[in-house]
Amino acid sequence: MTMINRRNVLFAGAAGLGAGVIGAGQAVQAQTAAARTSLASSSAVSSLIPKPRKVNYLLKILDTDLNPDGEKSMKALTVNGTFPGPEIRMREGEMFRAQVENHLDGEETSIHWHGLLLPAVMDGVPGVSHTAIAPKEILVSEFPLLQSGTYWYHSHSGLQEQVGSAGPFIIEAENEVHDYDRDFVIFLSDWLHEDVESVMEELKEGEDMMSGMGMAEKPDLSDVKYPSFLMNGKGNNAPWSGEVSVGEKIRLRIIGAGASTLFKVMLADHKMMLSHVDGLPVELLEIDNLLIGMGETYDVIVTIQKPGAFTLHAMAQDGSGQAVGVLHTAGAAAVADLELPVWGPKSLAYSDMRSLTSTVLPEGPLHQIDMTLTGDMSKYAWGIDGKPYGEGENYFIKEGERVRVTMRNETGMWHPMHLHGHFFRVLAPGADADLIPLKHTVNVAPKETLSFEFIADNPGRWIFHCHNLYHAEAGMGRVFIYQI
Repeated sequence: MTMINRRNVLFAGAAGLGAGVIGAGQAVQAQTAAARTSLASSSAVSSLIPKPRKVNYLLKILDTDLNPDGEKSMKALTVNGTFPGPEIRMREGEMFRAQVENHLDGEETSIHWHGLLLPAVMDGVPGVSHTAIAPKEILVSEFPLLQSGTYWYHSHSGLQEQVGSAGPFIIEAENEVHDYDRDFVIFLSDWLHEDVESVMEELKEGEDMMSGMGMAEKPDLSDVKYPSFLMNGKGNNAPWSGEVSVGEKIRLRIIGAGASTLFKVMLADHKMMLSHVDGLPVELLEIDNLLIGMGETYDVIVTIQKPGAFTLHAMAQDGSGQAVGVLHTAGAAAVADLELPVWGPKSLAYSDMRSLTSTVLPEGPLHQIDMTLTGDMSKYAWGIDGKPYGEGENYFIKEGERVRVTMRNETGMWHPMHLHGHFFRVLAPGADADLIPLKHTVNVAPKETLSFEFIADNPGRWIFHCHNLYHAEAGMGRVFIYQI
């Protein structure tokens, strides 16, 4: 192909100023047309036209009828028609790109990528980091995966999380530090047989809820008495099960996805080795059981000791029920023991956990934030410093600051407090100060005062809230805002 350049035009001009210039113009047109023909017939065209990245996952938010416990069909909001939604599984360092489609009729929605370090505009909180996804509209979320571990995604719109809009998000490590053979995701949730909006209204009115949905006998442990608890979206009528082999090291990726239920977890006839906390690896620690709050994740490794079927128990903290599953070897019937278990003596405590490396923050000025977690069960009014979300002062911080937050829980309930976009050190009494693990969610017990600290290194607007869905909806939250 003849190259079109300044020299060609000058040579054409040397032949004369009339027809010569016209001839040069015709030559240019002819050569341009030839170039287009050549490009159209080659793969070169794909390198010249920029295109967006391909989508890793297509997530459709749908109205769905679900009956996970075999008791009653309920209206639900699901991701791709299932609960939990599809498992997202990626590798550390990859670029994640998801297309989220709102197929709901007249209802906005959203997706929050829980526990992930990402740009604030990708966080998925309407009114804080971006707008909600309107009906029939599409949102594309794209960000690099800067970490590994067990995480999840869920709606951050109203009470949608309670009725099914959630699923696991697994990021496999580039270099895993703990050995295991296989893994299973254990997605723990609570399930209603009543309309979720009605439940919320009845809580606000302080009235007993119908059909067994009254306030729990111990309101310091539970707001709502659920008829069912689910493991991987399955009720106890047809429990989840996983086949294993004797001697296998099985990693259980446990996700506390309850709307308002903390779960106490153990595996029958087995010790558990804690390996990861809120996604990040820690020193191995042998335990009998653990308490997982809403929004937390814990990974444990179990070595299958003998042939048989072993029930995985996840009991609601108030003892009102449990979700169960079964790990079983080949030939053993996957039958769950539905009796509440006898709990071993070694329960996980924050002070027991040790990071693999020092997490001590750099020296520098300390920005101290004090807050009181407040609530009134009779009015079902929850807040921080006596004010609900939207009425209280937000927290203004600067990039590079060492921020310490001290929470004084004046209420009689547990509050799993979650900070978006950051990991922090929980300053639990008795913890090894050098090796405090990093977390993104921390359970604050009734009447407890507890602190956490972090480096402000991810500028943007980030919500901080109780991960009891009903407490958050009633007002227990604030926003951390970076300023220059």
